Amino acid sequence: MKLTLIGTSGSVISSSRTYPAYLINNDLLLDCGEGTTQKLQQLGVIDSIDTICLTHLHNDHFMGIVSLIWYYWISGKSKQLNIIGPKNTTSTIQEVLKLAHTPEDLGQFELNFKELEEMNEVHKINNYYTIHAASMEHGFPAYAYRIEEKEKSVTYSGDTKFNQNLIELAKNTDIFVCEATFPDRLKSFAQKHNHCTPKDAAKIARDSNSKILILVHISPFFEVIFSQMKQNAEKIFSNKVIIGEDLKDFEI
Repeated sequence: MKLTLIGTSGSVISSSRTYPAYLINNDLLLDCGEGTTQKLQQLGVIDSIDTICLTHLHNDHFMGIVSLIWYYWISGKSKQLNIIGPKNTTSTIQEVLKLAHTPEDLGQFELNFKELEEMNEVHKINNYYTIHAASMEHGFPAYAYRIEEKEKSVTYSGDTKFNQNLIELAKNTDIFVCEATFPDRLKSFAQKHNHCTPKDAAKIARDSNSKILILVHISPFFEVIFSQMKQNAEKIFSNKVIIGEDLKDFEI
């Protein structure tokens, strides 16, 4: 199992960090922020994607799906594209495609939508992956995902504040990718806006017995204190802590 960090920033990007997207092996995407299409092309895996799991419908987490669908339409994709996401995923994406004057006939490939309804859903999408989805706390429908392949797993928080569901979802996971949008000195602000700090992420990683913690969704405004944010997490979580960087990959 392989994890590639496609985009590791939040709603503000920089020249080196783009909107959220995380690639499992070469075929499953977790979120699809703007810039994802170019990164997938750069990695040479763009034609391998068959499933996209969206955590929620804030623009930084899903708007890249429009350019990706246009790429597939123009390039003649014939394989079905599965899109999993919270309630209203289907209508939201269809409306954005309509606003972009996307032809109704996308050619040979089909968009297959699956909207999450239960607090903790499990989907077997092929012979390789089992996808667990758990409801998060972000002010409106939002999910975290756990992707399992044989005995290996990656858990991705999406956007959320500290919550017990995420601890349960990440139990004994090999890699826990968790948002740490704001530094710990802004904890009250983070909670108000339903986000985590590095210490929040570290507590979840510790309590879930995760093996590796990767901090993501950090604004470039805080780039000068990235090392401090990492150190704050390391005070709580004794295993490996990594500040996520675009295009870094990890073999599990």
